[in-house]
Amino acid sequence: MWVVWTVAALSAALIAICLLLLRRDVQSAPRAWQVLAASGVPLALGGLGFLVRFWEPLPGPYLANDRYPLGPYLNAWAVSFGFMWLAFGLVFFALAVLAAPTRRLWCTLVIAWFVAWLPHGIIGIGFAVAGSNQASVQLYQDWGSRWPGLLRLGASALILLAHFGLALVGFALTGRAVWRTTRPPD
Repeated sequence: MWVVWTVAALSAALIAICLLLLRRDVQSAPRAWQVLAASGVPLALGGLGFLVRFWEPLPGPYLANDRYPLGPYLNAWAVSFGFMWLAFGLVFFALAVLAAPTRRLWCTLVIAWFVAWLPHGIIGIGFAVAGSNQASVQLYQDWGSRWPGLLRLGASALILLAHFGLALVGFALTGRAVWRTTRPPD
């Protein structure tokens, strides 16, 4: 597991360095864009959580669609998903504070955010309409009945709430600012 913690710590350190490098840009950005940018931080933290939670190092030989250095194929998918959330959170943060606050940027960020969450919406609707909900609820109850699982569930919920809260408030505030301008659309 040392490789998991080493790579996770290195990744977190690289993200933190980028955030520190952007602190002046954050301070000079309008408050609404700061809020929107801040929504990228819990998103990156969630990605880090996926990385640590699902990475189960396996020795070779490796086989496509079966066995990877990150674990079985489903774990490898979840770990790579975690790295993508780390990167997406950082890029989302950087764009919100570095780029000119325009309608085009706002629309691009809304669309990117929507597309990123779209499969999760489809999954949620699928579970609501045709899921085996009792078995799924039981799975999470069993997982949350022990301290490590309960802490992971609680932390994941807080991270998700922080991201969605900051994103929705940030999009509302920045949207109001860019759409209220009297200048022609950019």
